[in-house]
Amino acid sequence: MRKMSDFGFCGLLGFLFVSYCSSSPKKVNNKLIIDFEWSFINFTWPSAEDYHKSLFAKRYIPENNMISNVKIYDGFMYLSLPRMKNGTPVTLAYIPITNRSDKQEELLVPYPNWDMNVKIGNCTTLQNVRGIEIDKFGVMWVLDGVRVNDLTDCPSKLVLLDLNNFGSVMDSFEFPESICPKKGCFLYSLVVDDRDGGYAYITDHSLIDPGIIVYSRHKNRAWKLRDRSMFSEVKDNLIVDDVTVTNMAPVAGIALSPTPRFAKQDKSVYYSSLSGYNIYSLSAKILMNEDYCKSGKWRQDVTLVGKKESQGDGMIMDHKGNLFLSYLAKHSICKWNTKKKLNDDINVVAKDANMLSWPDGFSFDSDGNLYVAVVGGNKYYSASNYIGTKYKILKLRTRTKSYIYS
Repeated sequence: MRKMSDFGFCGLLGFLFVSYCSSSPKKVNNKLIIDFEWSFINFTWPSAEDYHKSLFAKRYIPENNMISNVKIYDGFMYLSLPRMKNGTPVTLAYIPITNRSDKQEELLVPYPNWDMNVKIGNCTTLQNVRGIEIDKFGVMWVLDGVRVNDLTDCPSKLVLLDLNNFGSVMDSFEFPESICPKKGCFLYSLVVDDRDGGYAYITDHSLIDPGIIVYSRHKNRAWKLRDRSMFSEVKDNLIVDDVTVTNMAPVAGIALSPTPRFAKQDKSVYYSSLSGYNIYSLSAKILMNEDYCKSGKWRQDVTLVGKKESQGDGMIMDHKGNLFLSYLAKHSICKWNTKKKLNDDINVVAKDANMLSWPDGFSFDSDGNLYVAVVGGNKYYSASNYIGTKYKILKLRTRTKSYIYS
């Protein structure tokens, strides 16, 4: 008996979207390789009957599903799918990384299972995930905190899943209303600091209360930093692929520097608003100090690192202290050696108007490759029914690894 995955996306949709499913050879840019690509996102359904019922009831609307973030661990690629529109049955999924040459329209497997994804309104399950990170112990830190629509009334939470034990839930922390309200919170990205029991530094992309949230696993507590550097900075429209994005967008991307060589030095946290050009930094020790953060004195320690040439979304640090970040308007991925001044040492490592349409989440594998999810966010909101490849996972050779393994 054939498995659901044997049919592929086009086989499942049949005549409905046959015109979108023509195959094409794998494209290779001189630096960028398309590892996976999708016109529409589909899943390994429990049965064909479940699939057709979900289509009919509009619990699954193909064009409303989007990929946002990507993380690599132990031969698997994990993907977040925020529920920005109705008809998104799965919000966290994975696919195996294989050596097949054709990686088009790969069916996504719900993670850790279907039950953890489809029970909207059951606050013990995953409701609306965007940011994910995987620490060196194989624990996935999952931000179930997109609360900018009416798809759930559950509190925002941080869930820790054990990837070495079938995704079993290790911890789950609900953020209080004072930090992350059920209506309007938008937990966007995070980095993980493994010191003192583990910390997560999280960007809240909320329009009503943006900031950086700190979670201490040892204390099982969270606190929030709010500063004008975390708000929208400019009113310039962001134009990507001739589509204008007019929304004012606060802090989004965040990165953590690797463990410093000398004990007297500390890790730095870098962040930037999506609609802004400036990159700021704070010492991680400041974020870890709950009392100091609550005093407000920490604002004097915010450092303006420098100014970028474009608004950007995702960013990530490697183990050598290189910060990789997206330049949305320039269809580029740039690299900055944080040991040097930003404006003296920022280089374009990949530029392609066709392939880099809104690069978002980043991840390293263990073999020296950087992955980026190209999500076409501008097109998703303005023209969700356009024909063509919407989502790509691109691979770029860097010969480095994640900041987590420094």
